[in-house]
Amino acid sequence: MQDPAAVPFLAAPYLREIGRGKDGARALAPDRARELMAAILEGRVQDLALGGVLLALRMKGEQAGEIAGFLAALEPHLVRSPAVAPGWIVIPSYNGARTIANLVPLLALLLARAGLPVLVHGQESEPAAARSRVTSAAIFAALEVPPCATMAEAAARAAAGVPAVVALPTCAPALARLIALRAVLGVRNVAHTLAKLVRPVEGASLLISSYTHPDFGRLQAELFRTTAAHAMTMRATDGEAVISARRAQGIDLWKGGACQTVVAAQDVARTGAALPDPDAASTAAWTRAVLAGEAPVPESIGAQFEAIRAAVQAGIGATAPA
Repeated sequence: MQDPAAVPFLAAPYLREIGRGKDGARALAPDRARELMAAILEGRVQDLALGGVLLALRMKGEQAGEIAGFLAALEPHLVRSPAVAPGWIVIPSYNGARTIANLVPLLALLLARAGLPVLVHGQESEPAAARSRVTSAAIFAALEVPPCATMAEAAARAAAGVPAVVALPTCAPALARLIALRAVLGVRNVAHTLAKLVRPVEGASLLISSYTHPDFGRLQAELFRTTAAHAMTMRATDGEAVISARRAQGIDLWKGGACQTVVAAQDVARTGAALPDPDAASTAAWTRAVLAGEAPVPESIGAQFEAIRAAVQAGIGATAPA
């Protein structure tokens, strides 16, 4: 008998819904979105159809119900780190710094030093088109915090008070293959959205997420409201999930489908904080100085740290959208 997973998937019915242009296309229902993404991740959608699907979704615009279905399809394809107490703080980091120093490694190191388990996942290396950006992976490397070779290592890192840094191919190889298609298609696809929402961990977790465009912020809000996921959201700083040290910015906490503002924008000083140059070496040296008490923690990062710690102390709830 032929293995069902080896049977090519007929994508045409789905393309007829999502491929009618911006005004004529319809969003897929969550169950159909799950079916389509499951076939994509299993490699059953032929290349031509796959390109059509990814471009159609990009042109149509993503909807929360679709994303929930896509995430559900992705769940069996994740390689997860073991559960830890009181639960993982998961920080997706995919953009990197361009105009301001990337403070994701500093935030992660402060949290880990306080005994809070932190997992930062991102791209294995930055694509050629984005080499002007300084990734968290590059800064962690300069800080001599190497990526985990396997997901089993993550819990040991947490126990040692060190962030678990994970490359996307290690925790979500099927998703990493979709992201790599940017080099073929020339544009991002829905996998880039999923990467910023995925939680490759067992047990409870708090997702630290961000958005660069208001539409994605509204999508996140609807997703976290309908799935009752436990997450923090904010406007991204250079695409990263850290509160800005240069402008007033707030943070919202989602739990059980309800939203609470935990850092009000006016509570964060708009100080011209003394930040390093954005390159990895300068950012790493400055991060070491902050951790050693030789330079102050930017007020904004301190506010985000306290908000995360308070959320963890109050109890981490749901694990992931389903």
